[in-house]
Amino acid sequence: MEKIRTAVVGAGSIAQVVHIPILKNMEDIELTAICDDDQAKLTKLIDKFEIPHGYSMIDNLIRNEKPDALHICTTSHYHYPMAYLALKNNVNVFVEKPIALNAADAAKLVELAEEKKLLLMVGMQNRFRDDVEILKEFMDNGELGELFYIKAGWLKKWSKESVPSWQTSRQAAGGGVMIDMGSQLIDLALFLTGMPDIKSVQLFDYSLEKHEVEDAALAVIETKKGLTITIEVSWKMHLENDMIYTHIFGKNGAAYLNPLRINKELHGNLVNVTPLTGEKTSAQRFKDAYRNEIHHFYNLVRTGEENISSAADALQVMKIMDALYESSRKNEKVRLD
Repeated sequence: MEKIRTAVVGAGSIAQVVHIPILKNMEDIELTAICDDDQAKLTKLIDKFEIPHGYSMIDNLIRNEKPDALHICTTSHYHYPMAYLALKNNVNVFVEKPIALNAADAAKLVELAEEKKLLLMVGMQNRFRDDVEILKEFMDNGELGELFYIKAGWLKKWSKESVPSWQTSRQAAGGGVMIDMGSQLIDLALFLTGMPDIKSVQLFDYSLEKHEVEDAALAVIETKKGLTITIEVSWKMHLENDMIYTHIFGKNGAAYLNPLRINKELHGNLVNVTPLTGEKTSAQRFKDAYRNEIHHFYNLVRTGEENISSAADALQVMKIMDALYESSRKNEKVRLD
């Protein structure tokens, strides 16, 4: 089998811990180059992972290497221009979330990928977790009955460490903790419920440490079919441990993630119907999800099978995100219909 030539742009933690090690372990992938403007970091990674070429400019990488695919693992404000450049040059793109800083730019990427008949996939790794796969099958079969409420949260514990400065810059990140962490939870809720049409949203946001952007927030999302979704996120709460959860309530049952539990009302009793699954730590589930996600991307490059994490779905998340930040500016509910 001919190897797929690929490259990585951005040499931060997500590239070092996830993308590069996974790519190096794929026999049908040839990692030809990495790009970053930090020369010391670039040299270290080239030596550690035996990557043939290093670049400080993405346009030079694309012109010289002519990759089949490109992984964009940079800070958020580079996602749109780099993905656009790659697509323009006929390169398939895997971009970490968010797809762009706003829905207008996301729409341009979706349109360009369709026009070029190229793959554009967005990193939403929760879709590739084994427990999420099991839960989605239950929900698709109507096991929980009509859904009426989902609540999800990602609250990081208190720490002396500060959030990276670029994440607290509206120009660099597009927003604060809601676009950073909340976008993953919003995407998961929409994925599990079949990407429902949204009626309205409202964002309650807080700047606890006087950042330029919100560092804690609560989003309320209402679908046209009457499902309410709440998302709470924070970079630093006065908690001893992180809280990451998704709770789903239907008229016939409820489901929970982290860990997976499914309860149903059967013959007048509440019964735990959670399937038996192998025991995994959160770290192992995290690694497996990323591996499944990247393998799926290259299966798509080769076969063109259905994309589980499409750019079109990422665009829908960005439309919600735009409306949430509009809600914050106006201090009122914003309708999307």
